[in-house]
Amino acid sequence: MALTADRNVDRYVDQELRTYRVKGTTTVYKGALVGLAAGYARGLVAGDKCVGLAYETIDNSVGDDGDKSVRVYTLGDFDHAVSGAAQTDVGRPVFASADGTLTFTAESNSYVGIVQDFLASGQVIVRIDPQRRLVKTITHAVENLAANADIAARAIHCFEHEG
Repeated sequence: MALTADRNVDRYVDQELRTYRVKGTTTVYKGALVGLAAGYARGLVAGDKCVGLAYETIDNSVGDDGDKSVRVYTLGDFDHAVSGAAQTDVGRPVFASADGTLTFTAESNSYVGIVQDFLASGQVIVRIDPQRRLVKTITHAVENLAANADIAARAIHCFEHEG
């Protein structure tokens, strides 16, 4: 329905620290990667939608879904181990196979963020940015216009995203 008067809309200023309801019979540990299962937070399991890194420990081990909430960093740079990480991995996407395990293997794992800096063998700074997974960069070669190629009739690409 179209508005016919002013309305107040809540604004969430700090988008880097969000609160998620915790799945029942679950403990989320401080520093754990957090995933969503049926809309509730838990220590990330491979394939979950990653929402960030736990700011605190929350014990909902005897509670039902949503009885407790956990605060989660949804964006930021964090020192983390990644097996086999080297200087050449700066800029590379990082995935999680568990709440404390990062990997460069995408298949069956959860997107977490990008390597920002290399600290030491197997130790990097990761920019936790799980929403970036919705962005896809496409490189498309075009014809050489100097060769009088007609690109006016070429298709314009449209891509759907997972939401």
